This record gives sequence, structure tokens and C-alpha cells, in this order.
Amino acid sequence: MLLLALLSCGDDCVELPAECTPQYTPTFDKVWAETLSTTCALSGCHATGQGGLTMGTTADEAYAALLDGYVVPGDPECSVIVSRIEPSGQGGMPPGSVLAEEERCAVETWIAEGAER
Repeated sequence: MLLLALLSCGDDCVELPAECTPQYTPTFDKVWAETLSTTCALSGCHATGQGGLTMGTTADEAYAALLDGYVVPGDPECSVIVSRIEPSGQGGMPPGSVLAEEERCAVETWIAEGAER
């Protein structure tokens, strides 16, 4: 289990649970393969740039796009992507099928651990 700090860092930030269990090992390659490529990038809204984010078709393109203002390494609570995938934030991503808690945890843990590539 990973302990995530509870921070209050502004209106655009979300409060995350103190503990969560990632669905898979929280590395970018896994986040890309298990979540982003299947729900957001290749078959989802961000293949066409909806919401201002185009992830591209490769892990490298997605990583570059995410670090261009959507992910704050080490700070999942104030990362735009977390605000969008968390029901307590601006939530509802992906539309019609919110990610499972364990899947959100994997994304958030990857960011908390520095969002390394």
C-alpha cells in the first residue's frame, strides 16, 4: 500500500485518500499500456485533442504531452490529469466510464513517485 500525502494546495487541486492500492505496478510504461492508451489516447478523446490535450499515438508522445502542464511530478493532488480522473475533482474522465479506484491509484502513485519515464 502507498501512503499519499493529503495536501490542500488550491482550488484546482484534489484531496486524495491517505492510502490506495494500485491496480498494477505504477510505472509510466504500465500507466500508458494499461490505462492511457486504451481509455484516453488511442481510442479516446485525446487522440483528437479534445480538452486541449493530444496524447499522440506513442508512449513518448503521451509522456511529453502530459508533462507539458498536465502532470506535476511528485504532486498528484495538483496535477490536472488527477483532477480530471478523480470523481472528487473536475472528474468524469473518461466520459461515461470513470476509472476504477485501483486504476486511478496507479496513475496517482506514478505521479507521486516523480512521474519518471
